[in-house]
Amino acid sequence: GQLDTTCHAFVGETVVLPCTTAPPGELALSKSMLYWQIGTKQLVHFFKNGQDLLEGQDEKFHDRTSLFLDQMKHGNLSLKISNVQLGDDAEYSCIYRQTESHQTKKSTIKLNVSGK
Repeated sequence: GQLDTTCHAFVGETVVLPCTTAPPGELALSKSMLYWQIGTKQLVHFFKNGQDLLEGQDEKFHDRTSLFLDQMKHGNLSLKISNVQLGDDAEYSCIYRQTESHQTKKSTIKLNVSGK
């Protein structure tokens, strides 16, 4: 996977990691899964069948991530991370999968975090 975007943030800021897909019409979110993760093991945010499912979310991201729920059906899959920490510096994968068609879109976003 090639890198699609690099984002920069300072500790304590809020950053939006961009991820978009261009749907023909609206995305069927009730039949979709969206994973934001670091590597293969670290789950940053998970959205399935129209709602957030954060049981498996890595604890360090607890209460710091959100999606643009009102814009998702139009293809905005971006992730907002608040109160960015140095440990958030990583490559993030945005993986969108449609349950029925098994179509998968994946993009990779690098987040560079700087101290104040």
